[in-house]
Amino acid sequence: MLSLAMYGCNRAVNHAVDRMMVPDVEMSTSPALVQEATEYGGWVLPKGVEVLLAKREIIRDRKYQIAVKASPGDLALMLSQSRFPNVLQHRGTPYPVTTIAGPPLESSPRVEQGQEAWFTSSSGKVMIREVTVDIRDEATRIVHIEFRGV
Repeated sequence: MLSLAMYGCNRAVNHAVDRMMVPDVEMSTSPALVQEATEYGGWVLPKGVEVLLAKREIIRDRKYQIAVKASPGDLALMLSQSRFPNVLQHRGTPYPVTTIAGPPLESSPRVEQGQEAWFTSSSGKVMIREVTVDIRDEATRIVHIEFRGV
């Protein structure tokens, strides 16, 4: 019981410290930031994908977000090459995702989402990988990718 109380107290202290820390944030479409994000998340962006924006945020752990525009074929290729399980499911509003680029999810005709918990990259980083797909029309997918360190 004492260890459970100490765990809870430690979590509260860490949360308070995180709130006081100034996050290191970078947002751009620079190839260097996109490469850093994709390498961190073990992610592959096919040639036909257009990067709309990439974001890195570091407080205690790293978090990367990438927004891309893709065709349905490029989306399937990206998920396959990135070894992301094909578990995208239709999501209703409200959407629990904060996007960094592209139109608001609320204006989308259909949104699908999938998550892979406890992914371990080739460099040994453990993270949660999440994909939200904004299906705009038959040919356009706005894909919001997020990697959160744990």
